[in-house]
Amino acid sequence: MLEQDENLEPRFKINKNRIGDTEKSDVPADFSPEKVIYIEIDDEITNVFDRLRHVRGKRIALVIPRRAVLFQSIVNLRILKKKILELEKEVTIVTTDMIGIQLAQKVGIPAIEKIFGKSPAVEEKIQPRVASARSEKPTRVSGDKISISEVIRPEKQASLVDSIFGRIKERLKKRRKGNDTRLVLVAPNKQALFTLILVSILLLLAIAYIALPGATIYLTPKSSILDPSFNVTFLNYDRYRTLLEDNDFDNVVVASYPVEPPPFSKKLMYNSTGKIFKGENARGIIKVINTSNAPWDLAVKTRFQTDDGLIFRTPIAVKVPKSTGNVPGKLDVNVVADEFDVNNQVIGARGNVGPTRFFLPGIKNEENKKKLYGESTSPMTGGVTQTVKMASKEDIAAAKEQAKLEILKEAPIEVKKYLEQQNLIKKTNLSLLTDKKVFKISNPSFTIQDNIVGAAMEKFEIIATYTATGLAFDREELVSALRERLFTRADPDKRILEVNDEDINFKFLEEDISAGRVRFTATMRAIQVYELDPEKENGHRFLKKITDHILGAKIDDALLYLQQQTDEIAKVEIKTWPMWAPTIPNIADNVKFEIVEDNESDSLH
Repeated sequence: MLEQDENLEPRFKINKNRIGDTEKSDVPADFSPEKVIYIEIDDEITNVFDRLRHVRGKRIALVIPRRAVLFQSIVNLRILKKKILELEKEVTIVTTDMIGIQLAQKVGIPAIEKIFGKSPAVEEKIQPRVASARSEKPTRVSGDKISISEVIRPEKQASLVDSIFGRIKERLKKRRKGNDTRLVLVAPNKQALFTLILVSILLLLAIAYIALPGATIYLTPKSSILDPSFNVTFLNYDRYRTLLEDNDFDNVVVASYPVEPPPFSKKLMYNSTGKIFKGENARGIIKVINTSNAPWDLAVKTRFQTDDGLIFRTPIAVKVPKSTGNVPGKLDVNVVADEFDVNNQVIGARGNVGPTRFFLPGIKNEENKKKLYGESTSPMTGGVTQTVKMASKEDIAAAKEQAKLEILKEAPIEVKKYLEQQNLIKKTNLSLLTDKKVFKISNPSFTIQDNIVGAAMEKFEIIATYTATGLAFDREELVSALRERLFTRADPDKRILEVNDEDINFKFLEEDISAGRVRFTATMRAIQVYELDPEKENGHRFLKKITDHILGAKIDDALLYLQQQTDEIAKVEIKTWPMWAPTIPNIADNVKFEIVEDNESDSLH
């Protein structure tokens, strides 16, 4: 029987009693490969295909170790399946990697854990051993069995008896001769004893210095944000029910359900901004000054304006005389303040201004404005402020616009409430797709009290009626499909630490209403970290590399080297025992690694 190391290659057994057996596999019972190809753990799909192409045999067994690169993505096996069909070969995967077996069977490649058929390549290796085993077959020896203890026991017993009697005889001889039988203790050599103790202590210290010191290195893997986008198609469930139940799609496809609640109503109270002036207008006299060579006619209600925007008007038409020589023409004119200034603010008491200068806003030519202007020498008086609010046309238009803005905010909320009620009734768990390209809101119709324009009122009510429709989908179904694809997008030497499936970003692509189809790109974010787990292939290889580099190095030098591994390590800390140890131990077994996860380095929320 031929066996290989389980950590390097799958284990194969050629057992003549089991030729033709299969273990839960699609491989024929008489499976016997013409050629066995051993795949390395880091062989890419291109290398595998190149080796398959040059093999002459038709029935081939691919021996693949656990955690091989080929098993890291089902895409690799799909490509392999396609190439196998092109080469017209019968290929069977042999591996102890259960995930690899599942992936291979999923794409249609036969996969087994052991080969039970006869393989010429394997038979050549084991036949000499089988022949040797048959030629050296042991034979049974007749006769009674004798144990080793029974063979040596008489000799030991005889030696012991002779020794005891010999000692007795010696003691008897000494007594007869009158020799002293007192016990004499000989003092040991003090210098030799001291040397022995000193050497023992030094030896123990040397052993302790080499074997006892240890170092624990705390490593925080480098993390990064992973946010790939995936194409997502929403199909109308009623139209594509059979297709959705088969669920045979390459991209992410999710069932959608139309949400069409009854019309909604929005009531809005709007504060009137129009004003009815009930106070008194300020009055006074303006001296109109004409510096031109011709008289100037002023029509009724000609405006005179201050720099603050206050408007005063002439109640009658007047003619301002021309200038004579260097003396301008002058005319005193009675004026009355308007109810509102240029900013539509009530003038009222603000019209009681002191002596000031006025210009005529009706004159467009700047030169003429300098030739004709007004001045007051005494204050304006009589202005009183008193107003009443009224609803204006501008207020109604503004109320409608405000209602539309609030509908845009509240419509998704109202439709979500409706969907939640339907979930309780129908015992479903659907979520609303609120993208503005899919979530549609009708133009609202408004109901307002008749004849309110110009009516004195502080506020008025407006009612907006509208409809809103959207699409609902099973969020758990979408999240599951996205997570499955997200893990295939992680870097080969990294692993997914955390996935944020609460916040999925959608970007609208297209909508085909007649076909009942909507397409988006969906983005799900995750945190990936460099794989430092020593039980994993990447982590084991990386930790071995740094261990070989720092063994026996000074603490500061080792720390500096680890901090330079910025692609893999975010933080590092070294603790030694004893604390005063100046270097990293020379024995690799005395260097321990602790992997510390740091979720604060990158945040998904």
